[in-house]
Amino acid sequence: MCSFAQIGTSYISEKEKLVCISADQLLLDHANGGHQQEWKQTLDKAEVTILLSRQTAAARPANTSFSSAESAQLVPTTEDILRICPRFRILLIGKTGVGKSSLINKAFGVDDALVSDSAPGQAEIEKEIASIVNPRFVLHDSRGFEPGETSNFDAVCNFIRSRNGKPALKDRLHAIWICMAIPASGSRILETGVEKLFRLKTNGDLGDVPMISVFTKFDELVDREVMNLEMADNDLNDEEIFNLGRQNANQAFEGECVEPFRTSSNVRIPYKAVSTQQGYETTLADLIQITFENVQLHVSPEAAVSTAIAQKPNSTVKIEGCITVGKLRYWRSLASSVSFPGKTLKACLDVIHTDIIEVWRLADPNLNLKSKEFKALMSNLVDKSVQGNVPTSPNKGLAAGVPILAAVAAIVGALSGPAAPIVIPIVGAFVLAKWAYDVYRASRSNLEHLMAYIIDLTLVMQNIFWLVNATNGTYPTTRRLIKLAFRAYSESATKGRVHVLIEEHVRQFKPFIPGGPDATLEAIENIIHQCTINLDEMIRRRQEIPAFGTGEEEEPWDTQ
Repeated sequence: MCSFAQIGTSYISEKEKLVCISADQLLLDHANGGHQQEWKQTLDKAEVTILLSRQTAAARPANTSFSSAESAQLVPTTEDILRICPRFRILLIGKTGVGKSSLINKAFGVDDALVSDSAPGQAEIEKEIASIVNPRFVLHDSRGFEPGETSNFDAVCNFIRSRNGKPALKDRLHAIWICMAIPASGSRILETGVEKLFRLKTNGDLGDVPMISVFTKFDELVDREVMNLEMADNDLNDEEIFNLGRQNANQAFEGECVEPFRTSSNVRIPYKAVSTQQGYETTLADLIQITFENVQLHVSPEAAVSTAIAQKPNSTVKIEGCITVGKLRYWRSLASSVSFPGKTLKACLDVIHTDIIEVWRLADPNLNLKSKEFKALMSNLVDKSVQGNVPTSPNKGLAAGVPILAAVAAIVGALSGPAAPIVIPIVGAFVLAKWAYDVYRASRSNLEHLMAYIIDLTLVMQNIFWLVNATNGTYPTTRRLIKLAFRAYSESATKGRVHVLIEEHVRQFKPFIPGGPDATLEAIENIIHQCTINLDEMIRRRQEIPAFGTGEEEEPWDTQ
């Protein structure tokens, strides 16, 4: 017996036409076609495409869950990506004392990836330095270039060229950080060896691997400028002195480091001044942003996704990583996807959910983020919103971003402490919504549900990321933390704005034309960008989050 599933390229509009297809003709054509997988005909000016497969009636017994058979056929995109590029591979070059260890540990959320900050000659560039805590990155370390010696310079250049020649993406370098402490005023900005390396890079002798200059210990430059202000006669308070000192430090960095750097290197090598000290988190986040963008531009989308997964400080890069993954497969042509026909929406959601969760890659020892309860929670949020429980205007309420932060702070403040478990005010929130069991077909309803799930989950994960980082990464993603983040999003003005924008897109949607622009994919990306939390604001307001003890034991999901 043959099973049939429509995968039509046409969109089902309000003006539908009934098209009759002969099952006998389908069976005959399929038999004559041998291994033919598709049946195409133009009927009444409509192109109909049907996916054909040989399957016995007993292949899926009655009342059997769709997930086991059908979801197995859908492979998460991240699974394929991580097969190609399982780890972000970075080369770190810098002298003793510039702070390489603290830089790597803060950037990748580890404390066991120690580099050779101790003494010259100890770095073994071929050695892979990995971390048990974060297995998604691997580090190669090289000491800096001492005046007059050439052996280490030659070793670095040969290593870069050797890695560039590796056939597999996973074995190549994906980025190089050249680490230099911000020099004292009047000191030489670049050592001779670094200048030579930049010239080779400029001439194309070191391939396409991105090379980024990292000026460390920016906090010391700020301290110098603050001290100068404190010694001067002024009426500024401590906060004003610090803010002005930081502003003066930025100007000093441009004059003392950037201009000489550009003149010496004679190339537009990306650069960033950073500090790993508290209060300077944005500098490290900016470095991650620069690195991700250059990997995406000069290496490959797969390497960029591995970069997004491996890094820890930057939520914006996590979101961009999710978008990159979605563009590669399951977010494309969402209204008439060739990936989903014959699958339940639950099977579709499973792979979409897995891809998004994998990019954020938060500590989740109890697998709460992958649980059926969390998926049910998200599906019911979508169901409630799609049914019309959203504001009438996308501009109603405060601007996007701030409402989420305000909601998070308010919810956490009201529910802080290990007292009563958090209640989710949605009836049946932890039972998968009924719509998720429908079979995928091209319809406005399915399009709206899938768009909403993608965007809602991405923004809820952003809240979870913020709460985790607000505790300096000390809390895992417990059920309590997840419910806090979920409730804050579900009660924010931003959620309402998201769903109004989705509804507007679906109402105006036109069929996807192969080779033309993918309006739905563009809409998903635009809505996410419009409604994400500003990273600087997120970092600045971390201190507003009170303690919200997670307790030694997990609280139950459903507490109603």
